[in-house]
Amino acid sequence: MNKVTTEDLVSRARALAPVWRERAARAEQLRRAPDETVAEMIEAKFPRISQPARFGGLELGLDSICAVSMELAHGCASQAWVSNVYSEHACTVALFSDEAQHEVWDDNPEALVSSSYAPSGKVVPVPGGVRVTRRFHFSSGVHHAHWTFVGGMLPRDGAPPCPILMLLPASERRIIDNWHAAGMAGTGSCDIELDDVFVPEHRVLDENLVFEGRTPGSMVNRSPVYRQPQRGIAQMALASVPVGAAEGAVADFTDAMRNKTVRGQRLADSESLQLRLAESAAEVECARRLILGTARDITHKLASGAYTDEHDMALTSRNAAYAVKLAQHAVTRLFEASGGGGMKLDNHLQRAFRDVHAAGGHIGLAWDRNAVMYSRVQMGMGTKGFFPGR
Repeated sequence: MNKVTTEDLVSRARALAPVWRERAARAEQLRRAPDETVAEMIEAKFPRISQPARFGGLELGLDSICAVSMELAHGCASQAWVSNVYSEHACTVALFSDEAQHEVWDDNPEALVSSSYAPSGKVVPVPGGVRVTRRFHFSSGVHHAHWTFVGGMLPRDGAPPCPILMLLPASERRIIDNWHAAGMAGTGSCDIELDDVFVPEHRVLDENLVFEGRTPGSMVNRSPVYRQPQRGIAQMALASVPVGAAEGAVADFTDAMRNKTVRGQRLADSESLQLRLAESAAEVECARRLILGTARDITHKLASGAYTDEHDMALTSRNAAYAVKLAQHAVTRLFEASGGGGMKLDNHLQRAFRDVHAAGGHIGLAWDRNAVMYSRVQMGMGTKGFFPGR
């Protein structure tokens, strides 16, 4: 059987983008990805991009997730975000113990996984594992997820608490239907609640090992992608969604200029609109090159046998956040010139404007935070104390 390539996946994404665009308003009304969309993701193998080959996955790298997510976001950023999350999280599950991976994928190799990364859970060590109680926030794609991992701080005698991820089946979490948002409205990023849930030791992952690229999963899954730290570097994948949405907005604005007249004047003849279009097009092209170039650099470094370091994490975080900043500037400039028609809910430009700005509000993509981290590393101050437990 021929191996599925990144080019194959991008072609599938390009074909699905207009379908998802037609479904975008319904996704916002549902406040989650429609069932048909999730079925299409699974059929196209998007959630399996970085899943280990031993479970039927494609075992491709971060650059593949970014390229696919950009294409999908031309159609709908919310649905593309959910697809992106499922792709990333298959890679994260592959970092857990071998036993945990078999538990997730043996019975259902197409199992989908959501998350709530923030280490906010109340964790109590008990024999054989931990118990956790907490309401967790922003679990995108949770309605269709078979498993979820959440963050917490594990108390340690005589040492600072350790940041951990805890993996649990859908039956042990309760969805709180509270996702009512102005942007990224179709992601279903609801809260979830855990009530004294026991998580066995084999489904607990030390996040410090994830930072180092030396997880239990990387010992059994030997592909370079499994030595990639999820925090910092995986933000490139998230950033690809608003960048793709901004690319879609530029294409929409171009079509509107080419085909519309206002009071007898062709929009294409307006020099001010030509200037806006050119600058926004340049910004999104820069953002695309920044995302894909950085993702490929990381992929090549891992493929050489090297490990990523603190500088790589700071650089990729900076580049991801700056790419989103470029995307925000690009869509804002076009939205400002879209007139009354741009305000209408059936105009895709207003949705791209809302979605790109909402995505930029994600803590992992926020410019100020990531810029500060990058500068600290450049000045030799490091990230100690910047993340909990580091």
